[in-house]
Amino acid sequence: MRTLILLLVSPAAFAELPVTATGRQIMDAVYERHQQYPFVYEEQSMVLIDRQGKRETRKLRRYSRAHASGDVNFLLLFDSPEEVQGVAMLAERKADGSVTQSVYLPALGGDFVSSGAECETVCGDNFLGTDFSVESLTGEVLDDYEHHRQTELYVDDVVYYVVDVHEPGGAGIPLRRHYVLQDTMYIDRTDYLDDLGRVRKRQTHHDLNRVHGDMWRANMVLMENRLDDHRTVIKIDRRVFSADYVPEEVFTRQWLLANHPPLLETEVATEVEAAAL
Repeated sequence: MRTLILLLVSPAAFAELPVTATGRQIMDAVYERHQQYPFVYEEQSMVLIDRQGKRETRKLRRYSRAHASGDVNFLLLFDSPEEVQGVAMLAERKADGSVTQSVYLPALGGDFVSSGAECETVCGDNFLGTDFSVESLTGEVLDDYEHHRQTELYVDDVVYYVVDVHEPGGAGIPLRRHYVLQDTMYIDRTDYLDDLGRVRKRQTHHDLNRVHGDMWRANMVLMENRLDDHRTVIKIDRRVFSADYVPEEVFTRQWLLANHPPLLETEVATEVEAAAL
């Protein structure tokens, strides 16, 4: 895995958390420490593994760009295999916390499927057949939830902050539970819970590396779907911190249409026939 750092944003002097820190204060510290780069480009390998152990590998690129206004743009663009080539997910998180997202599908005449009911099949809890949701790929909007601190977890010599995530005004069983490494303030594991409090999905981060100052990145992310006995692994093959690699135009529909034009009906029919052979 190659990491090339061309542009750095000097991190703030991170203050120690008080002993009485709340769940929200912990999450604020996590985001402050690890969301400092305004321009990030990644080349990724994504491996989907089913219950029989069959593997499907996809190649994709991830772009993210933060603006001085507080807005953040994201683009996930699939390069292979052929059946997902050119498929893209565009997302924008405004400074006020609102999020818009759409999926670009070249095989459907270049349609952009917007967030909402029409996007559920591709944007939902299993984005494009993976075990990730759009939110788990682009990051949690803290203001959309309540964060409740729980008792610390000690595993061997490692200490974790434990933070439960609830809908606003929610009580009882949380939506998910974050396990935050106290020494680095990095989310090492997230459990996604069902209505009975059982773990339905678990996201873990591996091969952690310090990229600059107190900021860390994982070079591999695993999402395990315990209900379907299915797993998705994302491996970072290359990471570049540079505005040159993340131009503003890549976050536009015009750029996607120009660089990954929609398939003609004849091309779609040929692909369907080839898949049936």
